[in-house]
Amino acid sequence: MGKNISDIILEPIITEKSTALSLQNKYTFRVATHASKNSIKQAFVEVFPGRKVLNIKTIKIQRGTKRTKSGLKFLSDNKKAVITVDGPRIEYFPEVS
Repeated sequence: MGKNISDIILEPIITEKSTALSLQNKYTFRVATHASKNSIKQAFVEVFPGRKVLNIKTIKIQRGTKRTKSGLKFLSDNKKAVITVDGPRIEYFPEVS
């Protein structure tokens, strides 16, 4: 595909639900809207070597509107991926235990 890893996997999503899923070795990331499951898998394996990707589920979040004082603001489209992994846990914050 010729894209950088940082162009595909943008950032981890850290919420209560994603933290609970991480106990089951399922990790949630915000990814580029054009990224396919194969490109997400390749980028994940490059970032976290030694882990086997078992499953990838992607969710497209459609653009919405937000009411502001001066009118409506249009929010951008997003895409997130829930990646099921076999291997050691991924620590987002290793200094916190």
